[in-house]
Amino acid sequence: MIFLSLLKVLPRKASEQPSFMRRLKVVQPPPGVMLKEAFLLFGRFDGALIFEAPDAKTAMNFVLKVATPGVYKTETLVALRAEEF
Repeated sequence: MIFLSLLKVLPRKASEQPSFMRRLKVVQPPPGVMLKEAFLLFGRFDGALIFEAPDAKTAMNFVLKVATPGVYKTETLVALRAEEF
């Protein structure tokens, strides 16, 4: 399954945003998770992750490891490839 996680830095936590990209490099994804892309965003959200995981529970565990609770609000979506329809 493909997931898109959108991340929003909580108020007064913006100084912790640059460390997000460094954190991605050191966090070991759970078995079966493959990070495809990571983006810093300008707009309503501050970051985005595109990754594959075998199921929603594994995806949730990965997002919680990367997006530190108390620093980020997250929204994770399941993505379906358009060519599959």
